[in-house]
Amino acid sequence: MGINNSISSSFSDYLKNKPFREVLPWIGGDLQTLRDTFVFDFGESITNKKILFPINKILSEKFENDYLLGFLQLPENLNSLRGFVIVTHGLGGSTKRFGLRRISRKLANNGFGVLKLNLRGSGYSRYLAKGNYCARCSSDVISAIKYFKKLINLEFKDPIKMNNLPIYGVGLSLGGTILLNACLDYNQNDGEKLLDGLACVSSPLDLSSCSLCIEKPRNYVYQKWLLHRLKNQLWAGYIDEDKILNNEKLKNKIMNLKSIREFDQKFTAPSWGFNSLEDYYVKSSPIFRIQKSIKKLPPMLFIHAKDDPWVPYKATFNLKKESIDKFTILITKKGGHNGFHSINGCWSDEVVKNWFISI
Repeated sequence: MGINNSISSSFSDYLKNKPFREVLPWIGGDLQTLRDTFVFDFGESITNKKILFPINKILSEKFENDYLLGFLQLPENLNSLRGFVIVTHGLGGSTKRFGLRRISRKLANNGFGVLKLNLRGSGYSRYLAKGNYCARCSSDVISAIKYFKKLINLEFKDPIKMNNLPIYGVGLSLGGTILLNACLDYNQNDGEKLLDGLACVSSPLDLSSCSLCIEKPRNYVYQKWLLHRLKNQLWAGYIDEDKILNNEKLKNKIMNLKSIREFDQKFTAPSWGFNSLEDYYVKSSPIFRIQKSIKKLPPMLFIHAKDDPWVPYKATFNLKKESIDKFTILITKKGGHNGFHSINGCWSDEVVKNWFISI
C-alpha cells in the first residue's frame, strides 16, 4: 500500500497499524465487490431531514422546477460537531445503497453531519428532475453544494455556534469522479474551493479505460446487472415525462441497449451536450485535467484496490507518481470495487473517517 508524505503523523501511524486484510468468506476482488449485495442493513434507523435542492435544466441557466433530493443525518451532540460531509453514490445507485448508508452512519456516529445526496434522476429523486446524471454533471452538484452551504449557515449557525466548520465530500465509485469534476469546474472566488476535503473510493479517473474493463467477457454479469439498473432509471424518467407510452422507436432503443458504452453513446453523451462518446469520456475524465487545475482542489484521499474488477487502478497509480502534496493515495493489493471488507468491518469507511479527523 502506498502512502504520501503530506498526511499527519497520527493518520500515518493509524494506517501502519491497521492495514487492509480480507476476511472470510469475502476473499478475492469479486466477492469483495459483491459482499454488500448479499447482506442486509441491520443498522439503527436514524432520523433524516429531507432537503430539496433546486437545480437548473440540463445545459441551461433556466430553472424549471427540477430538484435533487438529499437526506441530512446529524450526530446526537451538535455542540461537538466536526463538520459536514456530502456523500454521493455510484453508477445506477442512490442513497438506498447499503454501502452509502453504512459510511454515512459511521461519519454521523463520529461527530459529522452527513448529507446523503441523490444525483439527478436517481433513487427517491427520480420524479423530481428531468434527465439523468453523468460523470460531469458539475452544474447540478455545484448548485446543490452552494445551496447547502447557505442552508447550514441559516439553520445551524445559532444552535451549534459554528465557526466556519468544514464541508467535505465522499464519492463512492463514480460519485467520486462526479465530485472531483465539480471541484475542477467550480469558479473560485478569492481562492475559495468547493469542498474542504474530498475522499474518492474506487473512483474512475479515466472513463474510457473503465468502459473497456467492464466490457471484458469476465465482467459480463456485472455489465448486465448495471445496465439493467440504468435502463430502469432511464425508462422511469421517460414514463414520468410522458415520452415513451406511444413511442415504439424509443422503447426499442432502450430495450436493445447491449452495453454501458452504448448507453453512454446514445443517451448520456448527447443529453449533456457532448459531441460524441469519446468527447464525453475525455472531457469527463479527471485524470486529464487535474494537473492544470490543481489549485482548485482541496486535500484529497484516493483509495483503490489492484484487484478492482470494474475500475482499473492504473490511472490512480499514475497520479500517485506525480507526488502532489495535497493528495493522499492508498492503493491496496486486495479490496475489490468499493469493497474493503475486513475483520473489523469496512476498512475504507474507517480510513475515510480517520482521514477527515486528521486534516
